[in-house]
Amino acid sequence: MIKKALFLLTSSMFLTACSSMGGQNWWHTDTQATPNSLQKSDVIEQAEEPKVSHSANTSKAHKMSQAQRITQRIIQQGKLALSEQRLLTPEGDNAYLYFQIALGRDPGNYEATQGLADIVDTYIGWAETAARQGKRASANSFIAKASRVNADDPAIKEAKQRIAQISANKVEAVQTLVSEDVYTLPKNLFALDEPVILSHLQPIIDRVEQTQGALEIHWPSDKEGRLLYQIINSRTPNFRVRAMTYRNSKHLIEIKVN
Repeated sequence: MIKKALFLLTSSMFLTACSSMGGQNWWHTDTQATPNSLQKSDVIEQAEEPKVSHSANTSKAHKMSQAQRITQRIIQQGKLALSEQRLLTPEGDNAYLYFQIALGRDPGNYEATQGLADIVDTYIGWAETAARQGKRASANSFIAKASRVNADDPAIKEAKQRIAQISANKVEAVQTLVSEDVYTLPKNLFALDEPVILSHLQPIIDRVEQTQGALEIHWPSDKEGRLLYQIINSRTPNFRVRAMTYRNSKHLIEIKVN
């Protein structure tokens, strides 16, 4: 009886203690709950941080894109000015200015760099045309403008050499008139550009049409001699030119007038 009484008393004290804890799950200790709480907090922070970073990157990308769009519009203005041959003028609205501004915003930009090269090529083309027409001053002026755009462009040096050769050929003479019907031609005739070759032959063509005379072509190469005949004959559509070709060291064409 005494043992039973002690058991009941102990059980009653145990239940009373449990009741005083308010029904909490006492077997869940604080050491177990705390790590779970911290882990959740860390996940929230990790989820929030990329959002802030992503927002910043998006804003930066937007700003870069905006800058690129502005640069592209400037390049398009330069291309338009180039197509309209506004190369160095008018002041404040020319291709050179626009491409330079674009390079200032984006050093090394391919389109802007190519735009400057296109300006140089345009001036070189004009210079060589002027040289063929015997306008040496205009040719030099165009080369000077090309140098202003990019003095280091190797195409300018090459163009100067070609222009000097064209001018030398003209000093030698477009053709040397030995007599009224004998024309001496440059030894390097077929090394010249087609317009220059034709400028040498045009006086002969005009004289053949006027007299309808036959040709005697004296040339070191049979092939080139025949080519001379073909060029002249193709430009006298009103009649067929008669010709004899002689292979020798001379570079001349004689017109035999009946």
